[in-house]
Amino acid sequence: MADRPFHASVPEGSDGIQAAVYTRWHQLSVPLAFALAAGGFMLVVFNRGPLLWAAIVALAGLLGPPLVAFKGFPTRNRVTVTSDGLVFSRRAPVAFADLTRWGTDDFLKLVRPGHPTLLVSAVDLPNRERLLREFQSALQAWQKRQPAGTEPARRTHFYGSTGGRLIGAVITALGVGSAVMALNLREPSISLAIVGGLGAVFGLAMLMGRRV
Repeated sequence: MADRPFHASVPEGSDGIQAAVYTRWHQLSVPLAFALAAGGFMLVVFNRGPLLWAAIVALAGLLGPPLVAFKGFPTRNRVTVTSDGLVFSRRAPVAFADLTRWGTDDFLKLVRPGHPTLLVSAVDLPNRERLLREFQSALQAWQKRQPAGTEPARRTHFYGSTGGRLIGAVITALGVGSAVMALNLREPSISLAIVGGLGAVFGLAMLMGRRV
């Protein structure tokens, strides 16, 4: 598919872009943590356990999955955009020829068959803009060099998509439900109600999000 093999070499003089590179496992650890925290808290409370134990169980559930994902599998990387793909300082390179989909909603999303989806997030806004600008420019130039009829990698959007709205609706429902349950406990929990309310607001933002 490519006009020449992809060599994972960094151009001389390139300083790269400092970024964090996540996989879907890193991303899924966050909702899993919230689910474990809420489930553990409710389990202890509904079994008439002390609120202190409920808080300890919820904290353990909240911290456990992210610690395993982010400490066990570090994300820090230096990314360099080349004419044929992206080169990372701490993981295998990604060739443009291997991409089937990509997106730029909150980070650079790279989808390849048979490989984990990569989510590349620059350390700050200037570097994020630089990364997206260099990536899109290099990808467009690479695509122009391909034979006629070559299927280009498809750009996707999360915000405003059906999947994004469904996830937003689920998060909103869970947030509202958690807040209502927290206020109707034998000993109402204002802090848990606030967390549920914040979750509902986040879900609404996703539900009403538009494609950018």
